[in-house]
Amino acid sequence: MFHTRTLKFLAGVGFAALLYGDSPALASAATGVAPPLGLAYGYAVLGTNAIPTTGTVTCTNDGPGGTINGNVGTTGASITNIGPCIINGSTDVSLLLSGAGAVTDFHNAYAQIDVLNPDSACLPMPTASGTVAPGVYCSAASTTLGAGIILTLNGSTSDVWVFKVGALGSSGALTFTDFSMVMGPGAQACNVYWRTAAAATMTRSIVLGTILSGSAITETGGSLLGRALATTDVTLTDPSPLTFAGCALATPTPTATPTATPTPTPTPPGATAIPALSGRATIMFAALLALLSFAAIRRLT
Repeated sequence: MFHTRTLKFLAGVGFAALLYGDSPALASAATGVAPPLGLAYGYAVLGTNAIPTTGTVTCTNDGPGGTINGNVGTTGASITNIGPCIINGSTDVSLLLSGAGAVTDFHNAYAQIDVLNPDSACLPMPTASGTVAPGVYCSAASTTLGAGIILTLNGSTSDVWVFKVGALGSSGALTFTDFSMVMGPGAQACNVYWRTAAAATMTRSIVLGTILSGSAITETGGSLLGRALATTDVTLTDPSPLTFAGCALATPTPTATPTATPTPTPTPPGATAIPALSGRATIMFAALLALLSFAAIRRLT
């Protein structure tokens, strides 16, 4: 008969096998889902007013530094450029309001961002300084991110942040005033999206990400690393600068060197080969061993 300590040891081995054998990895944290921008992807600034005017996109340079680094698109016949602002990119005017094109793709992305990131996935909108993990953050009402607030986004190159203002069927505007954002190691501004039901207004703020506005976008001073895509007009005053943010291409994974399959050792004549247990069979055997061990312990006590 086995000694009590031996039986307890066997029982422990059995339960260890149950806990650690073939156990699945824990699920990763939730992340947002990027909307398909299509032809709108290539624009740093896009004004899509259904009643296009020369003011659909306006940039005013009141001093040194008013700069747009990226392409500018508008449904108007031209843009209003006072100062002028420096535009390091193409200027595309008279974009089609319907049919295939950047305007249609933008409106599709604006609609799809809610489908891909439903309100049921919402976390509370961060309104105080701190670190923000990837995910979907929502506010039903208008939201102001003001002076002294610094949001740090920590994640990997594939993680996505989606901020929705005017969620749950409500109309809400987004206001940044003396606000700042910082990207942690690995995170990319191209994976950050702000969706507003109403206007988005930035004043002396450092903002990261693509803004998809259900109305107008206004920026006064400060900087935007991303895109300003508006359902109506985009008005910029001294952008310092507004810079297009596209995602860096992922580094290709090296092709693994094939590993030679070892030649099995032949079984000597007359010997019986011991079959190997599968992972599931191993767990079942361990469970049976543990139960038998406990039954033996109970007899000894």
